[in-house]
Amino acid sequence: MRSLFWKMFFGAWLTAMVMVVTTIYVTHMGEFGDPRQKDRWEVSAMVGELTRNMRRARRHGPMHFRHWLERQPPEFRDRVFALGPGGTEILGRPIPSDMAPLFQNLHFRNRELRMMVDNKPTVGFFIPLRERGGLRVAFIAGKSKQELLLLFLWRNFWPILLLSMLASGAVCYWLARYLSRPLDKLRTATRRVAAGELDYRVSPALEKRGDELADLARDFDSMTAQVQESMAEQRRLIKDVSHELRSPLARLQVALGIARQKDTRGLDPELEKIGKAADYLEEIIADILSLPVAGGEERKLDDVVEINGLLSALKEDLRHEAEQKGIAIELTPSGGELLVATRGSSLTAALENILRNGIKYSPRDSRVIATVQVTGETCRIRVQDSGRGVPEEELTAIFRPFYRTDTARTRESGGVGLGLAIAQRTIQQHGGKISANNAAGGGLCVEVMLPLVAFDM
Repeated sequence: MRSLFWKMFFGAWLTAMVMVVTTIYVTHMGEFGDPRQKDRWEVSAMVGELTRNMRRARRHGPMHFRHWLERQPPEFRDRVFALGPGGTEILGRPIPSDMAPLFQNLHFRNRELRMMVDNKPTVGFFIPLRERGGLRVAFIAGKSKQELLLLFLWRNFWPILLLSMLASGAVCYWLARYLSRPLDKLRTATRRVAAGELDYRVSPALEKRGDELADLARDFDSMTAQVQESMAEQRRLIKDVSHELRSPLARLQVALGIARQKDTRGLDPELEKIGKAADYLEEIIADILSLPVAGGEERKLDDVVEINGLLSALKEDLRHEAEQKGIAIELTPSGGELLVATRGSSLTAALENILRNGIKYSPRDSRVIATVQVTGETCRIRVQDSGRGVPEEELTAIFRPFYRTDTARTRESGGVGLGLAIAQRTIQQHGGKISANNAAGGGLCVEVMLPLVAFDM
């Protein structure tokens, strides 16, 4: 039972029922423990029958009483014990140890006695006989106080118990729901905030409550607002710095172009290094500017692209880059036309980042495999490289901005860990999903799921 609601409900309900039963037990146990209470003695036909046969035994002797007792049902016979003039039980049965004092106190001067035997009310009779001595009879007239209490509850208090169960159950249900509902809302809020909805607020739903849970909701919203503001300021700062870097970078590229036009034969290697560094810096700035500051930057998908054709075009565009490392790009398209809703070239950039990552992290003279499949109304794109893969615990983290695994932090691979982050945000804006896993034969496999556009015929 993992639900807090049911734990509180059943805990409070059982507590209430135990309190009701305990109260009934305590208030009535003393009463049923008093042998003077008339309710303890079962006045019925069997008592009258017993009295009549004891009078007959006075005239006809103990044998008459024995024959009569032998013919009685066991449930009645087991409640009657009789000692003859010789001091032995007339049916040869053993006498309960608690009943011995009762028989000892029965004599000519004390012919009737009531006492508790084995916690049960018992009455004793002394019947003088014509011959010497007398007949001592003990009759267990009632049940023990525990049995009487249960019988009393069953006969008289079961409606009260039933009503108590219903009433306490309703109250406990309301109480458990009242206490657990805010926790459910807080749990929903934490999941939505963890999913990136930093503008979600939970305190408006709990503003009517004036307890600690409402204070917790307000503190949670305050924390979320601070996190949202900090992340927005961080992203704005990154974009502002990137914009500022583009101006000197543009001047550097212009100066590099002018220098190349002059007679700089001895400086060609250095100029080539400067050009590569400038191009590398330009790629980093472009990637940073591609990251949206907030969800409000999302725009509607107002265009359509064909996936097989798009991947074929990307394969041709990246052919030269792959051939420089001796890497072959193997594309297995799906049959038929696969149309996906998009906006501008955003989806093209995302798939290009995934393919370029495959080329970047594959060793020389290897291959990158791209396959396209259709599952129902969804298009599945799988891109598998030939690299060393990623540790299992980092398969989710590689989609975070600026995150790079330890094995990827080399100057040869380049990049700052923005490619997959941009691809994930773009795929999500297209209503799809992206994930990564290590392929069985080695290498990292990135899988993209995109919904297909269905046209009414």
